[in-house]
Amino acid sequence: LLIAGHETTTSMIALSTLLLLDRPELPAELRNDPDLMPAAVDELLRVLSVADSIPLRVAAEDIELSGRTVPADDGVIALLAGANHDPEQFDDPERVDFHRTDNHHVAFGYGMHQCLGQNL
Repeated sequence: LLIAGHETTTSMIALSTLLLLDRPELPAELRNDPDLMPAAVDELLRVLSVADSIPLRVAAEDIELSGRTVPADDGVIALLAGANHDPEQFDDPERVDFHRTDNHHVAFGYGMHQCLGQNL
């Protein structure tokens, strides 16, 4: 767990710092309303998506995925960064919004393959 999360954690801290330094209105918003911090962390995780894909998954049987058939034994790689910037899921997905509601990002994956260290 320590080794697996080291690179993504340091990258997330570095990229978040860079984004906040580049956009001074964002840290000002947090200083004015510290209660926004949990939402800000979620929004930065969504926008930056440092773990941009999950390992290859292999279909155990033919499945329908977004209108296409994935045959059994074919592989699929989910691009988390793409999902976190999906305009069908997020209004104005390229905008950093610490007031975003229903921020159901997949920065840590989803389901049984979700990141073990997400609660750290």
